[in-house]
Amino acid sequence: MFRSLLTAAAVTLSTVAATLAPMPVQATGHGCQNVQFPSGAYAHAVHGHANPHQSQCFYLAVRPGQQARVRIVYGNVFFSTTHTQGTYQDVRFHTINGQLYVYVHTDWAGHQPFSIEFVFV
Repeated sequence: MFRSLLTAAAVTLSTVAATLAPMPVQATGHGCQNVQFPSGAYAHAVHGHANPHQSQCFYLAVRPGQQARVRIVYGNVFFSTTHTQGTYQDVRFHTINGQLYVYVHTDWAGHQPFSIEFVFV
């Protein structure tokens, strides 16, 4: 019994660590970076740099109707999405279709480091 509790605790801790650890992103054919979540994770943060001349684009494959939250963890940036109207630093919404594009922008000069978090339930 103790062994099964220890195994369950280890799985829980490894899931939390995988959720918090940044994963690499890959470029899509549209010039956007494809965000891939660790197996079993519902939240994932991605780091990048934004500049005022070109937005940083992220693509996420999602299920329609999912509850989503996208927020800037740090950085002098804001974002827009294909599933919402306006610009945000933190927004909750339901996904519309299976393709979510998030565009990170800045009004500050130079390359602004940022971290953006995606949460889906």
